[in-house]
Amino acid sequence: MVKNIIIVSNGRFGDFSFFKQKFAALENRLIICCDGAAKKLRQYGMKPDVIIGDMDSLETKLVNEYEKENVEIVRYPANKDYTDTELALDYAFNLKPAIVYIWGALGGRIDHILANVYLLIKAGQVGINTRLIDEFCEAFIARENDAITDAVGCTVSLLPLSDEVCGITLSGFAYPLSRENLCMGQTRGLSNIIKESPAVIEYQSGVLLIVCYWRKNLFPETVQ
Repeated sequence: MVKNIIIVSNGRFGDFSFFKQKFAALENRLIICCDGAAKKLRQYGMKPDVIIGDMDSLETKLVNEYEKENVEIVRYPANKDYTDTELALDYAFNLKPAIVYIWGALGGRIDHILANVYLLIKAGQVGINTRLIDEFCEAFIARENDAITDAVGCTVSLLPLSDEVCGITLSGFAYPLSRENLCMGQTRGLSNIIKESPAVIEYQSGVLLIVCYWRKNLFPETVQ
């Protein structure tokens, strides 16, 4: 069984040095590329294990080269109903990994970003830990009890993806909560700060998105 799956979406690629550092230590891993993302990996000297999509963003020559290197090519028609990222996620689910990381799914078009966030709900429904990541943050659906370690001073935002998330308790944060509710359409859960490790997030019901920034006071707008 594959333990770690990395899906490389064909969006904003970001800092490749972070990508390499993040995944270099992962053992028993599989890299799934969404169509044109395989071209980007090629530029950095990395090879995917699987390429999924309609191949509209890859030259035929490169596809043929990958096939000769025993990369699995999973082709879909151009008029497909789902994004390459969702198709890659479905492929990953069938392998029943411990965790799925999706790189290249943040930044760029807001409709694609939102669609990728909604894919986290799908992942939660099948019970597979799935996270959108870039060099600034990771986004994931909270389990009923989550602990964030080694992140004192970092920013964490909580966003309801259901009408209401009930019974939220936060400990180890600058702004704690005790069995309180957050409602979709409100901004109360944004920009909390971790004060202690571990910082613990608990809740009773609903769908809660967590966005956790890797480093203190480092956000996309601060490096532009």
